[in-house]
Amino acid sequence: MRLACYAAPWGPEGVIQAISDVADCGFDGLEFPANVVLRYEDRLHVFEEILDTTGLKLSGLLQRVNLVDKEKADEQVERAANSARFVGAIGQGNLVVCQATPLDAPASDDDWLTAAAIVEEIGCRCRDFGINLCFMPRAGHFGASDSDLRRILSMTNPEVVHLALDSAELTLAGIDPVKAIKANAARLRAVRLRDVSGARRRSDVTVSRPGGAPQFGRGAVDFEAFSKALIEVGYDGWVTVDVTGEAAKPKDSAFSSYRFVMRRSGLFPY
Repeated sequence: MRLACYAAPWGPEGVIQAISDVADCGFDGLEFPANVVLRYEDRLHVFEEILDTTGLKLSGLLQRVNLVDKEKADEQVERAANSARFVGAIGQGNLVVCQATPLDAPASDDDWLTAAAIVEEIGCRCRDFGINLCFMPRAGHFGASDSDLRRILSMTNPEVVHLALDSAELTLAGIDPVKAIKANAARLRAVRLRDVSGARRRSDVTVSRPGGAPQFGRGAVDFEAFSKALIEVGYDGWVTVDVTGEAAKPKDSAFSSYRFVMRRSGLFPY
């Protein structure tokens, strides 16, 4: 396993600072929101050179997509494919895709068919660029229950659609993380460690405002159980820490979370 940090807390203007800070903290890599592509797709060599000077790897990009918008399906696939091209050009990492906004009503059968088709097509495009597509379920958004997760995975090709699991999303959705990890170990390619203030189900669980999330390790997520399950199934991919919403400066939060994971998770014994 390798440990990465999610760069969103540094903001869209803080790419270079994020790379410097995360390298100083000791992480192996960085995951970025997909909007980094707009800034660097025409200057890919600059982005690579910045990473190379620190020794960090690109663990992947997080792409938010409206999976139930049938009319704009092609447009969204192309946008995600552009992100996949960016990751593939650097030669490593995953493209993690999730539903962008909460659903106003339970997904219909037609919504499920649309979502499965969009995810699978993005997966095929990712395979063309030599990277993994990982679908990430979000509480209150899409794939937010055990049955939903089984359904989307059963409707998509396991050779092109893999899985990303977020500790906070599982907690808020009331999904047993141990069962989710063990049941889907064969398709698990990306893991996010994120904490939340409580296990109360909410429609929007991505807290971006400073102070909206607890200090890493002091919230409702049972990191010990989550980590133990990953070890038991032999997971060996990227583990990405997300401290979005913590009150401290991003570098301070990143360093605190790094120490917590290295010392207390059991994922990195050496």
